Amino acid sequence: MADENEKPKDPIPSDLVSQDGSFADLVQEFIDGLGGRMAEMETAVSNGDYQALKRLAHQLKGSGGGYGYPDLTNLAAEIEQHALSEGLAACQQALDELKILVSRVVVKLD
Repeated sequence: MADENEKPKDPIPSDLVSQDGSFADLVQEFIDGLGGRMAEMETAVSNGDYQALKRLAHQLKGSGGGYGYPDLTNLAAEIEQHALSEGLAACQQALDELKILVSRVVVKLD
């Protein structure tokens, strides 16, 4: 079993923190909340609740870029579009990709 403190492969640092380190604590709070967001999105997909998934993806689309993670914004936008078309397989595949991406985000590279 991997150590929880182990750094993710190919970490993705926050562009915001790279520009201004004073945002590090705020970005860490955002990262800490991503697990809950992912769980909500997984529940929405499992329940076929496309409206909830669309709303959650839309929120992540806005906040991802704001906290310095444009890749989160782009993938969340993709999920939002899949939710609009109610494509379950596409939603699940994009959500799986998002899980991997979320596991790679870090505040900054050491």
